[in-house]
Amino acid sequence: MAALEEIEPLISEKCSEFGVELYEARFFRAGSRSILRIFIDRSEGVSIADCEQVSNALSVLLDVENFMGGRPYTLEVSSPGIDRPLKTEKDFRRIYGRNVVVHFKKPDGTNATGSGTVEQCEGGILRLSCDGTPVELPLDTILSGKEQIRFK
Repeated sequence: MAALEEIEPLISEKCSEFGVELYEARFFRAGSRSILRIFIDRSEGVSIADCEQVSNALSVLLDVENFMGGRPYTLEVSSPGIDRPLKTEKDFRRIYGRNVVVHFKKPDGTNATGSGTVEQCEGGILRLSCDGTPVELPLDTILSGKEQIRFK
């Protein structure tokens, strides 16, 4: 029986065959059900057809790899959505020049919230411009981050 950690590289490889990247894979229990939730992404966005193709291919892959040892589970494949959480350097680099809200832990251990425009994210440091003032936050202090979506 393959565990998620063992099969995740294969899932990522299969996703890349369809021109999408594996954004996140989660396996969890919801009541009496087990769910494998796969989020896929690419810069120009993900369509329903992309999700369907990847889902069909992953279903075969997971059967071949004996994921869950034949026990039932639900496979869900979708986009992380417009309000996706920002976690990694890659996530923040993808939205250079856009506004974000981040919740982070200050050096004194208290939590704080800040917002600004993403200027850079490299070497584990997120650099924001907050009303023209540069602010640097280590990624390991960020509890959560989201892009501020503004509609015109």
